[in-house]
Amino acid sequence: MRALIQGMDERLAWERYLHEEGEPGDRRRVCGTIQWIKDTFAAAARREQRPGTARLILLDPERFARRVAPTLPSLEEFALANGLEDFSEEEQLEAYVEAHPQAGGAGRGGMPGGASNRRARLIDRQLEALRWLEHLVVHDPRPLDGVQAWLNPALATRLRHAGLLTLQDLADTMNQAGARWWRAVPGIGRHKAARLTDWLRAHAPLLQLSIGEYAITPRRQLSDEVRRSLVAPGSAVRPLEKFVPPQHLDGRHGDNRGVGDHCAIAARTDVEAVRAWIDAKGVAPVGQDSSATTPLNATQRSYRREGERLLLWAVLERGKALSSLQAEDLVAYFDFLKAPPAHWCGSRAHPRWSPQWRPLEGALSPAAHRQAKVIVHGLLAHLARQRYLRTNPCKTLLAPPHGAAEIPLSVGAGRKLTHL
Repeated sequence: MRALIQGMDERLAWERYLHEEGEPGDRRRVCGTIQWIKDTFAAAARREQRPGTARLILLDPERFARRVAPTLPSLEEFALANGLEDFSEEEQLEAYVEAHPQAGGAGRGGMPGGASNRRARLIDRQLEALRWLEHLVVHDPRPLDGVQAWLNPALATRLRHAGLLTLQDLADTMNQAGARWWRAVPGIGRHKAARLTDWLRAHAPLLQLSIGEYAITPRRQLSDEVRRSLVAPGSAVRPLEKFVPPQHLDGRHGDNRGVGDHCAIAARTDVEAVRAWIDAKGVAPVGQDSSATTPLNATQRSYRREGERLLLWAVLERGKALSSLQAEDLVAYFDFLKAPPAHWCGSRAHPRWSPQWRPLEGALSPAAHRQAKVIVHGLLAHLARQRYLRTNPCKTLLAPPHGAAEIPLSVGAGRKLTHL
């Protein structure tokens, strides 16, 4: 703005101060950005009850000069037109100022100096206004500042259309989505994303925001230590290994808990009970506990998925411990799986260590819904057999209709499947 006020060409000022690689500096864009800056300054002046300063900052000294200068004749032309050619220069100048008081005087070389003098005074006043505005509107970036306050208007517009309204939103998205966060923002490519990330990291101490390694390092290059640190343990939507339910909902005092010391597993909480059930589905090498670092097999992963969903839903949506669930709760749970809310859903491409991991992709298909019922029934039946639970609240949901005969399902000579 100082450069423009003092006469620098608009295109040169753009190239020096606002040019972005790959962004065309066409005249319409240049003029639009300049007007946006002026409007921002003017709005700040009006907020401070300085309407005169607001009007002043919007004036263009060059246009003012062009508008005034053609209306004034030169001193020589004025003298010839008024028969003053034989008068002294001082007398001509006095008559000129009297006839054209808006000139404020004329140059000694026969050129009117009023326009240039007024332009110079306007520039001085505008520069003074800029100095005042600088202390008013220039401040360190803050997390809740809108992206339009700090970024190029076109870039800010793209971010806002993607729902990234503040610097806090931008930082959170980087940390949640990782180094390829920009793929969800149309019009933002790798190079612009890198510049935005660098800018936020440079101002992180002022913003009191942290831009982690996940936001700047490709997924395949992340160390195991970084991956383990991305999702902190907590009582929100978390993978089973990071889920920590509130103490009053951890199942120690569940309404359906087995009584006494007769439980066959060493689980004290519902999370430990579900993990023990998952471990029981694996085959560990002789002398090795299946709960160690051995990768889960396909069956264990399927069982973990269903046990994890039920446990999360019970605590976060139903406000109950898993060991307090009754049949009516399970009916509500299976209905929930038909239309889960958005914050429960995410792409299966996100690994369990990613902040974007979610327990569901969306509503379950009919086949997946039936499988979920069978596995949940198996989980609760197992815990009842181990006397961790008194009863299996899912038993009646999969029982055949009242009065119907239990007809075994033949699967081969000498083999039959009974109803669950």
